[in-house]
Amino acid sequence: MTKNPILTYLKQHINKPITKSMSPSALWLKGFLVNVEEGFAEISYMVRKEMTNPLGTIQGGVMAALIDDTMGMAFFTLSQENLFTTTNLNVNYLYGAKEGEQVIVRAQVVRIGKKIANIECKVKNEEGDIICTATSNLVVTSIKINTAIA
Repeated sequence: MTKNPILTYLKQHINKPITKSMSPSALWLKGFLVNVEEGFAEISYMVRKEMTNPLGTIQGGVMAALIDDTMGMAFFTLSQENLFTTTNLNVNYLYGAKEGEQVIVRAQVVRIGKKIANIECKVKNEEGDIICTATSNLVVTSIKINTAIA
């Protein structure tokens, strides 16, 4: 049985803020890793003022970024050799979240093929209500992870 070094590393950082990432946007989002398993990631985010729209709720593009980065981490737990990129992101905005509220984003890889991975996501507010759902497809690139990190 081969160990998954990415999953092992991430499991050591459960219940901690995300302070290292290949994604600069993930660092700006300032997520807190709640749970991680192979093909699954759960991250908590505090809605900050700079994430809001004129109504004082999380801006739609920022919500999409929370979802996209959480989906990326779920995919990353599969310990692939190559980097990947989002080909589409379908977001259903059901309710907003205000500045100062915590949102929990849960992403699960549904299926991974040779080139395409399908991922589903749900976002919940502090009360546990679903405020957003999403699906996405990721395509594997020709860029090796070790090359991109170095």
